[in-house]
Amino acid sequence: MEQSSYTPAQSRTETLDDARGVIAAPAPVPAAGRAKQARRRRHLPNRWLKVVSVVSVLVLLAVWQLLAQLGVIDRTQSSSPSDVWHSFAVMAGNGSLGTALLASAKLYGIGLLVSIGIGIVFGLVLGWWRVLGAIFDPWIAILYSTPLIALLPLIIVWFGIGFQGQLVMVVLVSVFPLLVNVMVGTRQADEELLRLAHSFGASQFALVRTIVLPSLVPYMVTGIRLSIGTALIGMVIGEYFEGTDGIGSIILKSGVMLDSSGVFVGIVILAVVALTLTSLIRVAERKVGSWRET
Repeated sequence: MEQSSYTPAQSRTETLDDARGVIAAPAPVPAAGRAKQARRRRHLPNRWLKVVSVVSVLVLLAVWQLLAQLGVIDRTQSSSPSDVWHSFAVMAGNGSLGTALLASAKLYGIGLLVSIGIGIVFGLVLGWWRVLGAIFDPWIAILYSTPLIALLPLIIVWFGIGFQGQLVMVVLVSVFPLLVNVMVGTRQADEELLRLAHSFGASQFALVRTIVLPSLVPYMVTGIRLSIGTALIGMVIGEYFEGTDGIGSIILKSGVMLDSSGVFVGIVILAVVALTLTSLIRVAERKVGSWRET
């Protein structure tokens, strides 16, 4: 019989090696723990991120003011924060800014509301009835991809110079993001739920009301968020070419007079309005997300 060459000394050596390997091997970290550690390294608390954002804006304004004071940049062309504030105070004092804000708020508010109504209703109809969607899809694609400012001469001819023409421009620019989102959301409704409800005798109206509309909420919120920004663009375009008042008119008239401070006043107001409305709609998006999760 052939004898094994495996000796007790080898056994003791391997046992010691195994023990050293066990001792030297680090304890495995759970995947959840590793992810948590990575998040701590990568992310700061939200309050600190907000502080960083505010500080970055203040630093930029301070550098801008300093360069203007030192004459590095031409204050006639680039203005300065103090000059912009002075122009703002003058416009607010003589009433021109208040009149412009009211005119722009009226145009923007009505235009956005009309866009939301058209976008939700027509998006739902064209998304639900596929034949109608196939008929209008090419026209929606054409208008959505065409720079609508090219239609401005026709809008002026058809609707004239004034509030009506400006309103048409705001609606045309802002309606399509919401319309397309609602169409896509309607077509993404759960087919199994629709078939199940239909098998129990649910009507078309009941299907839309109980299944499609609740699933459309995030698509609507996203579309409205996009329409908020595009409506501002349409408002400024309309006031540039078709109006005599409004924030867009202030920017245009200040530019013609080479008053860069007045231009910046209008730009800052538009930026503040856009940031405020976008922040509000993001809060609504978070609320919708938490509601869908529950």
